[in-house]
Amino acid sequence: MFVDRDGTLIVEPADQQVDRLDKIRLLPGVIPALLEIQRAGFALVMATNQDGLGTERFPEADFRLTQQFILDLFSSQGIEFDAVCVCPHFPQDGCGCRKPKIGLVTDYLLRTAVDRDASFMIGDRATDLEFAGNLGVTGLRVRVNGTPQETWETVARRIVRGRARHGWSGAHGKRRFSRRWIWIGRRRLPSAPGWAFSII
Repeated sequence: MFVDRDGTLIVEPADQQVDRLDKIRLLPGVIPALLEIQRAGFALVMATNQDGLGTERFPEADFRLTQQFILDLFSSQGIEFDAVCVCPHFPQDGCGCRKPKIGLVTDYLLRTAVDRDASFMIGDRATDLEFAGNLGVTGLRVRVNGTPQETWETVARRIVRGRARHGWSGAHGKRRFSRRWIWIGRRRLPSAPGWAFSII
């Protein structure tokens, strides 16, 4: 299952930049929902646009601090991400990896057998749903103050019940929980323990 970060896993702040720990707030219900989805056999892939990452306005160090905190927070609750895919570009850069384009996950798709008919993309924006369509997976929306159908509880129930009803064998096969880090784009972070990098 592919999942957006800001506005989906965590609340997106007013300035649309998570560059401090005090800006991190989980969306209601996200922990039990992801645990339920994992138990149903889905691997989790985070796919996120991070405008201007690596620039003076959004230094790499600020991103690494908050991103690692987010990963550690979910891990402490038993939730692991099979991969994290990041686009660091602005919309005007015209890159091939910014959602709704699918270049963000190309490397993951080349390395991993993905049953797209049984896979999902969860996000808060229209571009996340467009990304799902371009990828050939089902797009579902989660939003703060959204409709009752746009909560993590409802989305998780739909995913898990759909899997049981259709007898899916798992969206991404067996979970490896390797915590691979896939870095997409021209700017590359230096390696750190537990992080691996791939540039396409």
